[in-house]
Amino acid sequence: MVRTHDIYKQVGFIQQVLAQNKKAIGVFIAAGCPLSIRVNEREEKGKKISDPLIPDVAGLTDIIIHQLAGSNDNPSNCDKLVKQMVEDGFASPNVEDMLSRIRSLKQVAGKGTVRGFVAQDLVELDNAICQIISEKVDKELPDLDTPYHDVAIWARSIEREKPVHIFTTNYDLLIEQAFEEEGCPYFDGFIGSRKAFFDLGAVENQQLLDARWTRLWKIHGSINWKLNKENNVIRSDKRDDKKGYLIYPSHLKYDQSRKMPYLAMLDRLKEFLLTPSCALFVTGFSFNDFHINDVMLQSLKANPTAMVFAFLFGELDDPKYEKARHCAKSVPNLSLMAFDKAIIARNEGVWSIKYEELINDIPGNAAVLFKQKTDSNGMEEDVKIVHLRLGDFARFGALLRELSVTNTEENEKPV
Repeated sequence: MVRTHDIYKQVGFIQQVLAQNKKAIGVFIAAGCPLSIRVNEREEKGKKISDPLIPDVAGLTDIIIHQLAGSNDNPSNCDKLVKQMVEDGFASPNVEDMLSRIRSLKQVAGKGTVRGFVAQDLVELDNAICQIISEKVDKELPDLDTPYHDVAIWARSIEREKPVHIFTTNYDLLIEQAFEEEGCPYFDGFIGSRKAFFDLGAVENQQLLDARWTRLWKIHGSINWKLNKENNVIRSDKRDDKKGYLIYPSHLKYDQSRKMPYLAMLDRLKEFLLTPSCALFVTGFSFNDFHINDVMLQSLKANPTAMVFAFLFGELDDPKYEKARHCAKSVPNLSLMAFDKAIIARNEGVWSIKYEELINDIPGNAAVLFKQKTDSNGMEEDVKIVHLRLGDFARFGALLRELSVTNTEENEKPV
């Protein structure tokens, strides 16, 4: 017998958690989320198509490899790096793997040669990759009707006893844009306005800040972070070709790592997940980051009252979600929810709904009911299939928007 999970019950539970104002609630926005923002809509061969505002990690990797490619007779340093990584066991290295490898090699190159690279080769390749990343992710949201704005509206919709925490591996400025356009105050670890400086003390003691301020933790850096002349991390929109922006998704432990934000940001994720009865909603994340997976799993094991709801775009059995499935079956308090199936409390099952009419009561068009065509003649059999679409960031945003309206109406009721 096939195990099932009641979609109406699970979405109802998610709504209850998201509506809390006393619980520690966080949203993890990863690389898949900007794909939901579509631009350049056009018609080709009778079909409407569009482009993502910002490509995901795989898309960025393809762009970088293509732009930095050499020729068969004269391979570029990027070609050499990728070839070496494939030979070393990376079946398909992405830009994060490439930057980590480059920085590992730089640490040991000195004035000599390592794996056929001199230090200057590695510096130039590092800068070239980061320049392309910066160009591709330095985009603005096209209007006020985006899931990023929905997150901002939800975050400020009710008076909270504990602040909302937003974690992101993205180095774009989309969430900052949405927060500012919606008047949602946030703290990202930096103090000041002209050249804001990273204040580790404020980050580690941010519980002293007002709960009205959303906490924004950018784990992999940002296109508006950089090093100043004193090698301190600052946030500045001023372009400076002499100093690269800290958009580095590298997990190396720098000599001055406690001054650098990376470990501090991972500490915030760990600290959040160790908070009693916390809830983290993960979207756009495929669980292919070992360091983040490790922080999540170790924290969830240490804190059984914590809950993580991870929404996947597509089907659960997709090979790219192999690590995600492994994580969800490792701990009972990580629920993995794909379109067709879910792993809840370590139990894998398909979505079901007891009464079809209840589908209309699920907000944000988060669930879809349809008939399955299974026989060889393409005829519809009497089998109803229900899908949960919260793995689409746009649907998750719509759910938050509807909750925000409800919260606002509740707050405006006369006492």
